[in-house]
Amino acid sequence: STTWHKTHMHMHMFRLDGTTLRAATRLAAQARCSVASCAGGGIYTRHYINLSNGVEAIDGLLSAGVAPEALGVCRIQSSQCESQDFSGLLANLDHDMMLHLALGHECRVYDFGSRGATWVADDGSAEPLYVPRAIWWGLEWWRYALNDIWRLPAQRTPILRGVNVERNFREALGRLSKKERRRVKYYRPFTRDGLQEVRLSGYYAPAETDGERQLHRSALLGLSDSLCRRAEVGGTGSGRGSGSEREVRGLALFDPVRMTGRAAGSSARAKLTRHSRDEDEDEEMRQAWAR
Repeated sequence: STTWHKTHMHMHMFRLDGTTLRAATRLAAQARCSVASCAGGGIYTRHYINLSNGVEAIDGLLSAGVAPEALGVCRIQSSQCESQDFSGLLANLDHDMMLHLALGHECRVYDFGSRGATWVADDGSAEPLYVPRAIWWGLEWWRYALNDIWRLPAQRTPILRGVNVERNFREALGRLSKKERRRVKYYRPFTRDGLQEVRLSGYYAPAETDGERQLHRSALLGLSDSLCRRAEVGGTGSGRGSGSEREVRGLALFDPVRMTGRAAGSSARAKLTRHSRDEDEDEEMRQAWAR
């Protein structure tokens, strides 16, 4: 029998009603790459599949008209949430997602839960739901850390299962190393003017393929095939050999096979002298490979 634990609903979690793929399809119909007012600019909606169960949303999103290139992946591990590995979770925060959030775009994370719990809504009603820990725990920490480190004005109180955890999150931020903070802080100069808080939300439904890696692999290969088909018909212009790289002035392809060394001419020698550390590292690398 299933043991249900009472928890509380949160405003940034959205349920996928009905069966998994049909529900994802209906949701995606309302979540296509959209444009809305944002301090004079547009808000682009980017969809992130949380590996691994999140791949169940791929077919539904594509069927609803979401462009394959608008789909990304992320990895919020439930084990890191359970162990309160704050720094590990932040280390898994993807650069692609951080840049989109800093620019004011909406990022939606999809995941499918395998464990049920009774969640209590604001009106006191309760029902068993399958909300992955990545959605109700991981995203809350990411949201809080980004809003704080980027100094966004609408810093709201983080809530986990109805409990105010601001003190815990604040202490976790204080324990981050300078390197860990710099990684996130790097994107602060790119934040859009007028941005109040990051637009990060999570969508969930019961999992149907939990632990079935072969089905997850097939779903990801299907997404890859969709990207290839769009490239072949010119849908994205990013297919191999499309020639788009020739449109960027001065761009050249680096070939590590042909370009095997660095010249020691007058100007090059001066640069090599200033960067002797690079030569030492190259020599260490050659010795390591020789071993």
